[in-house]
Amino acid sequence: MIFRLERGIPKKYQTSPSTQARHKAKLYAMLDWIYRFGFTSPSVIEILLGLDRSVVNRLLRKYTREELLEEVKTFACRDRRVFLLKPKAVRMLEELHQQNLKYTIKASSLNHKQLTHDLMAAAVVAEGINTGKYSFFITEREQTSEGLSKARRFDALAFEVESNELIAIEIEASNKFPSYRLDILKRTREAILKDKKICRVLYYSHKRRFLIDAERVHEKLFANTDNNLDKAFFKKRLKIVYNKEITHLLYSKFWHNI
Repeated sequence: MIFRLERGIPKKYQTSPSTQARHKAKLYAMLDWIYRFGFTSPSVIEILLGLDRSVVNRLLRKYTREELLEEVKTFACRDRRVFLLKPKAVRMLEELHQQNLKYTIKASSLNHKQLTHDLMAAAVVAEGINTGKYSFFITEREQTSEGLSKARRFDALAFEVESNELIAIEIEASNKFPSYRLDILKRTREAILKDKKICRVLYYSHKRRFLIDAERVHEKLFANTDNNLDKAFFKKRLKIVYNKEITHLLYSKFWHNI
């Protein structure tokens, strides 16, 4: 059974057309989003809420002053800062959901080498949520809580409205050795056939060349019969997303001028 969690999706919080209700909806959506992903950046919130950057910056400054958010400086992403939840924000979410929550993310525990990669995964999900392409999502952290090892987790899972399927999202931030890609393909096959949770895997990147390289290596691996990979199966289940808009979005928001 798919665990459907809709926290962090802005439209799920809107209960009234009043200005105050819209403001509260944005706040709780953002807090729940950060809780689920662990951290966020202004660019991700901009995409999720569909707001101008200046508005997002004002909101983040306001909530930082109100001791809801902690700003962490970093050189690992274009925004030069990410935001974590402070105890006051966690208590607000506990009151909203009537549930005890555990939030252990600290500035000292952030993996700065992985930071931009993780923000891009969140951005792809945010874009899908904002446009209505995805109805709900599952973060990598939440896959951990399901007992899945790192080898069997995806960067994110999302339920695709058009296909009525749960799909996996993978971010390509570098070229990979063939041996590494072979292992990924085998694990993907297991996730689809054995775990039977996802139906397809979509590959995104901020650079077209990383997607081209992934496709090139895949073809070589399929051609080698010793690898025992059914090309027809993978062609149906894997999709390299050559989408200019998404590629530009990821590059301009997370990599340009780093």
